[in-house]
Amino acid sequence: MLKYVMIGTMVLLTLAGCGEENSLMTTNNKSSEEVSGGSSGIVAGSLEPTLTLQDIQHDTATFLYRLQNQTEQVQTIHFPSSQKYDYVLSDDKGEALKTYSANKSFVKEKENVELKQAEVLEYTIMIEDLAPGNYTLEMWLATDEQYKQTIEFSIK
Repeated sequence: MLKYVMIGTMVLLTLAGCGEENSLMTTNNKSSEEVSGGSSGIVAGSLEPTLTLQDIQHDTATFLYRLQNQTEQVQTIHFPSSQKYDYVLSDDKGEALKTYSANKSFVKEKENVELKQAEVLEYTIMIEDLAPGNYTLEMWLATDEQYKQTIEFSIK
């Protein structure tokens, strides 16, 4: 017990001595993360979704949807069925062209996925038979907290 009290006291003294300097460093770290578009460390309290265009080959676009645990605790994602994600592909007029779940059935089988600290849940999505034009892809997890992400892209 004494060991924990001593460690806690040392941490508090360190933080008290560097309080102002530490807040500047935190602000600078946030700015550099915003500029780079990603984060290199753990940000307490958030599961961070990203959607990136990986490749375009002829009429096929490949995307990577990622959800990274940026918390200091294990997080559990609850899927109410075998469906893990959904998406809607829209044209530049906003008309929905494709919906992943539109012509599919999913087993009503609950599943929990645990993400440890800094662990990533990834899904690669390929959308085929795309005509030349501008598109918007909106993607999310098939859970209560959807973690929606949107990306615009073009097929030439």
